[in-house]
Amino acid sequence: MERMREVQQHLKNEFEIYNNAASNKLPPTSLGNTESLEVLLECVTRRESLGQARTQGLPPSSKLKAAIADTLLLLDNFDIKISKDKGAAERDSLNKKKPS
Repeated sequence: MERMREVQQHLKNEFEIYNNAASNKLPPTSLGNTESLEVLLECVTRRESLGQARTQGLPPSSKLKAAIADTLLLLDNFDIKISKDKGAAERDSLNKKKPS
């Protein structure tokens, strides 16, 4: 599945960017293992919520968390990109039907 490879590569890139900028490195993770990704997401979220980002100089984690979430959804056979595209198409269709 091309989309899965694309998302996993994006996650790998975001993981490397985050780890290269962080003084405390994240633990290695398996990109195809749901449990490992959930632990990684929890770890990143905890760091952020505990205020460690300010005190330890951690990089912003929003892109990494989005990449993890996208990968987890794909592992559950739900493609958020397709869902968003369908929603946008439906919205455009409804907007065209409304009289101006």
